Amino acid sequence: MRTRWFDRPLETIALLWHVERADGIALGFAAHDRDISIAHIIYHAAPGMLPSAIEMDDSFDPLDMDIGGVLSHGLIRADDLAAGRWDSAAVKVGLTDWERPDEGAFWFWRGHLGAVSVEGQSFSAELRGLKARLDEPFVPVTSPSCRAIFCGKGCGLSRARYERVFEMEATSEAGLGFIGLDAAEAEGFVHGSLRWISGGNAGLAGALMAQNDAALVLDGRLADAPQPGDRAVLMQGCDKSLATCAGGFGNTINFRGEPHLPGNDLLTRFASF
Repeated sequence: MRTRWFDRPLETIALLWHVERADGIALGFAAHDRDISIAHIIYHAAPGMLPSAIEMDDSFDPLDMDIGGVLSHGLIRADDLAAGRWDSAAVKVGLTDWERPDEGAFWFWRGHLGAVSVEGQSFSAELRGLKARLDEPFVPVTSPSCRAIFCGKGCGLSRARYERVFEMEATSEAGLGFIGLDAAEAEGFVHGSLRWISGGNAGLAGALMAQNDAALVLDGRLADAPQPGDRAVLMQGCDKSLATCAGGFGNTINFRGEPHLPGNDLLTRFASF
């Protein structure tokens, strides 16, 4: 890899984008008129995909930038952007010498995609750097309900025990129906989640907000209508209350909430005589 840049009268430098989406798909783009192959990864030509001014310093302030382009590349589709396939995707930005790509790339920025918007035939996305994590609260705020993600960090329960794979049976106004899922079992998946593993929505996930008999109601709209035979992983739900944590899962020791902590309403009470 070259250790010096811009040391020649005419440089042959291309800007690279390496994107890893939440559904596991990794894509590469180059601000160049030809595809570039580096370490067995093809960075597809996307000369219209350009960032805003790139600023870097050694302070703790988050330095964000924007990226914009035209929806002309087959890998960047408006329906995928609208469906959320690009939300929070991991991004790294670098440089390479397009005459000598075998020398590799120099990666100088890492972060993730923030808000993504589409207007006409163009898209724009906010790039959030690693220092943006410094804006996250360090000390958790008290709450009567559990702050842990079910079967996630702090919960302590195993995902494998509370998730199952179901095959789509039919959709209706009542919700999504799955083969072998009755009303009693469907109740356990309310407040849970769904992740499609086949069909047109493969890779997308959503929250299950309610049930209508044996049908489950998904929060939000899907990019494609689910078809019979589509498969999905259903994760059991938790309403994050102490009663459910204790009675439903026997996991009181890991409850991350303060249900008995007096709230602000205590200050407005009057003494009774």
